[in-house]
Amino acid sequence: MDDTDLLSYNGDAVPRKRRRPALACDQCRRRKVKCDQKMPCDQCQRSKNLSIHACSYAHIHAAVGSSSTGPHASLQSQQQSQLSSAPPAPIIPIPQVTQRENCAAYPSPSTANVSGSSPHVDDQGSDIAGSTRNANRDHQSAATIQALVDRVRLLEKKLSESTSTNSISCFPPPRRGPLEVLDDPQGSPAPASETFSKTRFFGKSHWMNCAKEFEMVCNFKHRLAVDNNSEISRMMDRCKTLARAAKIRRPIRQLDYPDLKDLIPPRETADELVKGYLRTFESVYRILHVPTFQQEYLQFWNSPQSASQSFVVRLLLVMAIGTCFYQRPDSSIAPRTTAAPWIYAAQEWLGAPSEKSRVNIAAVQVHCLLLLARQNCAIDGDLAWISAGSLLRVAMYVGLHRDPQYLPKMPVFQAELRRRLWATILEILLQSSMDAGGSPLVSLDDYDCEPPSNINDQDMSPDESTAVPCVTDGFTNTSVQIALIKSFPIRLQIAKALNDICSEPSYDEVLRLSSELIAIHRDNSHHLFNTAHPSQGGATQPSVFQVQSVSILINRFLLALHHPFAVKAKTDPKYYFSRKICMDAALHILSPNNRTDNEEDDANATANSNTDTRPHGNDFECLKLHAGGLIRGSIIYAQFAISLELIYQLQEDRPAFFPSNTFPLPSPSSSATQTWRRELHAVTQNYMRLTMRRIQMGETNVKGYTFSSCILAQIKAMEAGALEVNAYIMEAAKEAVDQCHTWLKERVKLQGGSEVEMKDDEGNSLNSYSNNNIYGDGGGSSDNESQRIEWVDLDSQFLLDIPDSWIFPAWPSGNL
Repeated sequence: MDDTDLLSYNGDAVPRKRRRPALACDQCRRRKVKCDQKMPCDQCQRSKNLSIHACSYAHIHAAVGSSSTGPHASLQSQQQSQLSSAPPAPIIPIPQVTQRENCAAYPSPSTANVSGSSPHVDDQGSDIAGSTRNANRDHQSAATIQALVDRVRLLEKKLSESTSTNSISCFPPPRRGPLEVLDDPQGSPAPASETFSKTRFFGKSHWMNCAKEFEMVCNFKHRLAVDNNSEISRMMDRCKTLARAAKIRRPIRQLDYPDLKDLIPPRETADELVKGYLRTFESVYRILHVPTFQQEYLQFWNSPQSASQSFVVRLLLVMAIGTCFYQRPDSSIAPRTTAAPWIYAAQEWLGAPSEKSRVNIAAVQVHCLLLLARQNCAIDGDLAWISAGSLLRVAMYVGLHRDPQYLPKMPVFQAELRRRLWATILEILLQSSMDAGGSPLVSLDDYDCEPPSNINDQDMSPDESTAVPCVTDGFTNTSVQIALIKSFPIRLQIAKALNDICSEPSYDEVLRLSSELIAIHRDNSHHLFNTAHPSQGGATQPSVFQVQSVSILINRFLLALHHPFAVKAKTDPKYYFSRKICMDAALHILSPNNRTDNEEDDANATANSNTDTRPHGNDFECLKLHAGGLIRGSIIYAQFAISLELIYQLQEDRPAFFPSNTFPLPSPSSSATQTWRRELHAVTQNYMRLTMRRIQMGETNVKGYTFSSCILAQIKAMEAGALEVNAYIMEAAKEAVDQCHTWLKERVKLQGGSEVEMKDDEGNSLNSYSNNNIYGDGGGSSDNESQRIEWVDLDSQFLLDIPDSWIFPAWPSGNL
């Protein structure tokens, strides 16, 4: 080896030869692929894992500062003058592009200036220093500046478009990962229109989202929650003790009847219960073919042992629903006690082994009846949305979602029965989704089954397979169901818009949906009350129960749809229309006949309703005394809306130059406003009487009545111009809890619990029930507690705490 070769190994003797400047982009060099040297290059554009803004040329960034001379120097100065002379663009928050490993982000206008250098240039500094001797360097520098100018213009264009559409920013902020959100100590607050508590999520259509508007009463509740030794808290604990004493005497889930036929009551009682169902719910939800069911019912009493299990289960559920309308002086018939074993027997039959044998039309009928019975007898009715999803899938499994014309040829009777059942399933699913605040999880594209025909039950028979029944334009047994299915598409849109977790409907969309629903409801009402075409059955128009049922099924959608904007109307007059729609819908739900009870009705309300001999026109009033589910939820929502309206009116009448609750000044309202306010007060008083009677009829939770009493006290204090509204609320809470304690005490004594009540008055609390095997040792195990009809309310707090699997259904499960 000569001296020249030896010197080549000595870095001090001979300088190291510089490498050629890299022309490929940083990403292609890292991935070792061929680059076409474009901006962005073809490889970066085709990559699925990289953003096009990640394509960058590190040597260009450094060359921009060094190429101040050359044939293109004038071009660079011209581009720079254009940037400096252009009007300053507004600062736009641009999210940083996620970078992987050594990926370089696309240079932004604020960082890529002519004198800067790239932070990604490290070991290649010596290579880039000599890049000025490359003939193409100045051309690429000019192209880079032009790309930056184009990007600035693009951002300015997007900003102008965003401003015209009232958008907040051109680009959405970068979304944090799920772990980053959990690590944030402050967290992301849940949307104000939704409620989550422990294990339950309540969407925007749930009435709990309206309860949060009563800030003064809720704040009062939180103050009491801190003081567990207050008089109200102690009285609430005594009420809970009495509630447990009443629930001990209710049936448990485990049945001791080996044969379901042993659960059938005497025929006289069964006849009344069956009639109660057929004249009410069967006229709205078409589940059974009435002549066929009545024929099987007669055969059952002639030969009970020959009846099928499916018919016995259907009969039990029909009677369970009929207990809500039982009006004879028999105190032993009550939905929460009499119907409970029948409902649990039906649940056990549906969930028994050999499930495949129960995937048929009869099982679908049982499932529909079971959901109606659970909701209207207030037995786990708040969880109906879960079971409704199972019902939908069973119905699809047997093909009810397909119209019979697309299935193998079948008799007209079977085709019409399938159409009726599918319409009923859709209605149950839609209403249960509104109750739970969840999505209906069905769309119009999921089925093609046509609405049922307007045919009376007497006009079709399973024995006449070839006969074509007569379709009429008059009122029939199916007219109400047809009217409901006509409005189903628009109500489905409303339910999905309300409970959409990704977006909220705009006000224009709300107005469109409500106007379409009102128009359809108006046309249906005109058709149903057209007496020019009497039906063959003799009825010329809907019954009172049918009218009130349709009213609550429709108006609850209008109330939930407009309520969020009605709240905004307090500060923005453009939403006043929603405020009016809410009031109209709430009044239709609470006072469908536009009449209020008089003082005589108020006096009679304290008597046991089982001793009443009321006509069948009061079937819906009987239902409100017992029902849960959509009936209870809609009534609570309507009452909260009316109470908020009264509070808003009083706040608007308060003179602006006086602070809140300072002087008892007379209200400047007109006589028309005072008349309107008196009507709202009358509706509120009727609601309070209803909640009182529900407790007397067997409801054990008192939070609903107490919470409503506090709201009413706040309204009265504002009307009187009281200095201390909280004093009114405190006094009303004490009085309400005392009243509830008295009613529960009377209820327990009627059930034969005088000894338990004496122990409760002595302050023994839960110790008096520790010997009962329902609760086990020391209050009971979870296995035994799960066998109660209703969850025991073990919450020690007062009034409204956001519902969860223990308190709610406790809170709303009966205290309307």
